[in-house]
Amino acid sequence: MNRCFVKNILFLALALLPTVKAQASSQGTLVKEAKMDLLADGHVIGFAKIPAGTRVLVLSTNAQGELVVKRSPAESPFVVPQDVVAIDTPPSAPLSPLSSEASATPPPSPTPQSSSTPQSAPAPTVAPSASPAISGTKVPTAQEVNKALGISLFSSRPLWEESDAVVAGRLDWPAESRTSYETGYRWYPYTDNSSTTVLGARALSLFLQGINDKTAKVSVLFANKGDVEFYSSAQEAKQQAANTNQPLLVTDNMLKGCQDAMRHDKASVESALKALFGASKPARMGRFASTTESGQRWDWNGHTFVLVAPPNEYVALRILPTASFEDTDAERKSFAAAKANLSQRVKHKENGDVIITDLPMIDQGRKGYCVPATFERVLRYYGLSEDMNILAMAGQTQAGGGTSMSAIEGATYGMLRDAGATISKRNFSGSIQEIKSSIDAGKPILFTHYTTPEFNKRVDERMARRIAVTNWEDWSTRFLPSLKKTIPLVPDSNYGHICLIIGYNEKTRELAISDSWGRAAKERWMTEEEAKQIKQPGALSIIE
Repeated sequence: MNRCFVKNILFLALALLPTVKAQASSQGTLVKEAKMDLLADGHVIGFAKIPAGTRVLVLSTNAQGELVVKRSPAESPFVVPQDVVAIDTPPSAPLSPLSSEASATPPPSPTPQSSSTPQSAPAPTVAPSASPAISGTKVPTAQEVNKALGISLFSSRPLWEESDAVVAGRLDWPAESRTSYETGYRWYPYTDNSSTTVLGARALSLFLQGINDKTAKVSVLFANKGDVEFYSSAQEAKQQAANTNQPLLVTDNMLKGCQDAMRHDKASVESALKALFGASKPARMGRFASTTESGQRWDWNGHTFVLVAPPNEYVALRILPTASFEDTDAERKSFAAAKANLSQRVKHKENGDVIITDLPMIDQGRKGYCVPATFERVLRYYGLSEDMNILAMAGQTQAGGGTSMSAIEGATYGMLRDAGATISKRNFSGSIQEIKSSIDAGKPILFTHYTTPEFNKRVDERMARRIAVTNWEDWSTRFLPSLKKTIPLVPDSNYGHICLIIGYNEKTRELAISDSWGRAAKERWMTEEEAKQIKQPGALSIIE
């Protein structure tokens, strides 16, 4: 239902609610979907579904023991069962009001960007944790950790026991993708002209992954070579804006600014973590040289914080469950579980479309990271947890973009083999027959090609028509054949790109592709002729 419509017809008086028991207002997050009655002239005319993850004000308890809540101070209240809300502020604590803008914004949904600028929610008040010693110092409470971080990441419960939707809702990080088994939430603050500081350093990307509805890991990315454009001067930014179709021109000034920021951010985050948790221990993540991160580790109440800063690559903070961090066989178990269910992820539609539907999405943002981001997508699809910044380092990605396929395939080969998988390359003429068996088996295909502006223009214009097709016979026998009269696409090495082939339609002779550009690029269709015209040599790579 249209959100504006809901706002226009809602005018419920408090007098219509059951008798309530007064209590101090507090804040919480819906952990289950709730229903809010819609009223006009005092009569119920329907209801709106309020998704899990929505932030609410908890006003009181009614005579039936239900909670009276509302999404903002200006909005009318509604009633929900007590188990629907996770309250993060004890009733005795003062209320931190939600802004009207935040209340009008829906909770994280499977979109790459929020419609309004996300803001970090106030840190929740939490019960003090026990205080055994860490390196001779007092263990900080969750509230103290949140204050040091500058974001409301923790509540009174271990992070790994909390719903990922609840945590993302508390942080106000938008959902990037949702599959049957995992959810990703990612926010690029600077793309919203916003700024978030974590441990004294500016965060350029914040990511939370949920597995089977529970929080699984959190990553905070600070200064990094992929966002080298962020360090442009005003003149450099103006020049780039005038040439948006051209690859980013990386200058010495931008590189110096980025590298200076990396040194600053590492020192700032390290100092803050030492002040919070005491001395660190050495940490090593990954079992293969090209994808290994070495850094500093701090453990706190079942959470492991790892600060990594490969020279001239990136500065990142990883927050992981201590148990999984120390499980050396985790990747093999995850891959085996994912591989057993691949065929269940293929959807056969009435119009003949055969699609792999359960792929995580990544919005690479302003990074020229199509190869690392696409590899991260397919690795996560197979249950293998990897980060596009690590993959960019392994693939020798240049600042501003440009990745060696042979380097990244070589870098991931050992990891895949260790998990029980292989990666193989195939030539491709553009025919559906060459990809059909892999798609039927639930195996997405890495496809290297030239994504020229003309190709994307044609695909985007055709997609605007395809989503509204009702007569598929006409589409396949009249409209698509007419495209053969268009001028053939010309490959251009300036537009080298990689995406995933995720489907086909034998009747219409189309292939489905998916790019790492967010929700709008999740499913796009090209013809066999276009595939033949834009493909690169040795275009296909398949993980099996």
